[in-house]
Amino acid sequence: MGEKLNRVITSKFGDKLRSFYTSVWYMIVFGLICAICHLFDLTILACVLFTVLLVPAFIFCKNLLMLVPFMTMCSFSITESTNVETGYYNTPVRIATLITLLVILIAALLFNLIYYKTIKVLFKKAYLTASLCLATSALMLGGITESTFTLMGVATAIAIGLCMFLPYSAVVNCVEYEGEKTIKLFAWTLVTVTVIIGVAVLKSYYLHDFDTTTVHPKEYLRFGFAISNSAAAYVVIALPLTFYLVYKYKHGFLLMAVVALEIFIIVMNYSRSSLVVALPGTLIVTIALMFKKKRGRLAYNITCGILFAVTIAIVVSLREKTYDALIEPFHGGSFDSGRFKIWKQGFEAWQGSPVFGVGLWFLPTQGHAYTSFHCTPLTYLYCAGVVGAAAYLYHRYKSVRLVFSTKLTSERVFLALSILAMLLNALLDVGMTSAPHLIFYAIMLGYIELDAVKTRSAVLAAAQQVAAEQGAQDSSNETVPASSQTEVNSTASE
Repeated sequence: MGEKLNRVITSKFGDKLRSFYTSVWYMIVFGLICAICHLFDLTILACVLFTVLLVPAFIFCKNLLMLVPFMTMCSFSITESTNVETGYYNTPVRIATLITLLVILIAALLFNLIYYKTIKVLFKKAYLTASLCLATSALMLGGITESTFTLMGVATAIAIGLCMFLPYSAVVNCVEYEGEKTIKLFAWTLVTVTVIIGVAVLKSYYLHDFDTTTVHPKEYLRFGFAISNSAAAYVVIALPLTFYLVYKYKHGFLLMAVVALEIFIIVMNYSRSSLVVALPGTLIVTIALMFKKKRGRLAYNITCGILFAVTIAIVVSLREKTYDALIEPFHGGSFDSGRFKIWKQGFEAWQGSPVFGVGLWFLPTQGHAYTSFHCTPLTYLYCAGVVGAAAYLYHRYKSVRLVFSTKLTSERVFLALSILAMLLNALLDVGMTSAPHLIFYAIMLGYIELDAVKTRSAVLAAAQQVAAEQGAQDSSNETVPASSQTEVNSTASE
């Protein structure tokens, strides 16, 4: 039985499947499923199709790269009308379907862990393992000396920790990293995420007749997988890696259309926190690539020149409307939308418990949802005290050190820019306490570590080769004089 299974897995059919699961086509298929099922409220069908895709992947692939599209995109199939809180799944048929699919997926996952012995390396300690565990532990202890300490807070901290640790560990220990090829696949995955979000935004506007006057779009830009701010935050993460594709391809200037689409989606989401990061960030990277892009720089510079000219012409000709459009997102009663209020509230509470903080569930909940302080450093400080802030700063230090641990590559630079964009956005939003966003964060950390390891190995190998060549040359230089001395001695004897 084992030999037959081995022959099937190592057959040409198996090779073709493995090639498919590590190609851009697999990611495109996954994205299409998410976009179509979100558009037509077919979340159950999406679950079925995800299972159909993942079961062969678990059976034929040791490389867990095939899990990246699933981890990053599966939640986008959920719509506002198929959200858990709507009771959409509370029918015998749907419950039975989901349970059956879950059992099948667990069985396939167990097969992968046992057959490929993935379980032996999945939880192997990596560079950031300790700092992630410390940050999670600090959040778990948050508010332990206060009445606001709850088991729900502990459970939330564990969920936050798992969403960072599991994808990070899976990428570092179980993904076969191929440098540029791997990061290009991830970049295209994020471009696909942008398209899916664009579909969701367009659907919401269409269902409300593109009304932006009688009802503010923020009221109906709720997609099921996220609200407008959180959806825009995904696009902010995607922007730097879209620029990575612009930088890498000779005709990458064509992808500036995707960059423009991403900015447009952020604007259409009326997300202030995302706009504050995306607009200046896009301008800085656009200008930087005018000097740093190696292939197709002239065409890129011409494209950017045209884009700048068109933008300036639009701003000048429609200056009043442009001004209103730019400041309108910041008109919502106050510039900060209540952030200053909850920051002040958290600070006052933290003063009474500076060491361990007030706990993750200190703020009043909205329905059954967790309410964040909308600022990552303040969340760690207020919720877990000085202990939590120190743990977070230690993790931040380790992650920055990892980026610069060896010779920089374009892959690591653009991954780091995506994480920086996410962290800047999270200074005003919930990104670092949102499970789906943390999965993106963990995957990028894993890729950065893999790239650092690969680069360090390449540098070491090059140094060893130079040393070997130098040693051979020195040996050759030493051999010649020795031979000459022998001849001299022989002549003298004669």
